[in-house]
Amino acid sequence: GLSQASMRSWIQAFSNEVHAKTTRWATVYTTTDWWTKCTGNWSGLSQTNPLFIARYSSSPGTLPAGWGTWTFWQFADHGTFPGDQDQFNGSATRLLALANNTP
Repeated sequence: GLSQASMRSWIQAFSNEVHAKTTRWATVYTTTDWWTKCTGNWSGLSQTNPLFIARYSSSPGTLPAGWGTWTFWQFADHGTFPGDQDQFNGSATRLLALANNTP
C-alpha cells in the first residue's frame, strides 16, 4: 500500500540500518517488474547494494535501473539441486570476498 516514493524511502532506510549494524550493504532480491512497479525503477541502491535478480528464464533479462550487472541470478525454481536454482556472477574468490565483506 505504499507509494513509490514511500517504498523507496522505506527501502533506503532499511538498507542504511543494515549497513549501520553490519557494515554490509543488503543484497536486493527482486524482479525487474516488481522493482519498476513498486519503486518507479529507482536506481538509488545500485552503487552500493548487490543485486539478486529473480527471473526464471534462459537469461537474467533487463535489470532494474542503475545496476549494470547482477550478483546473483535465480533462474529456476527446480533443477539439479532441491529448490531454487541460483547462479553467482563471478569467481569463487569473488564470492568469498562478498561473504567476508572484503574488497
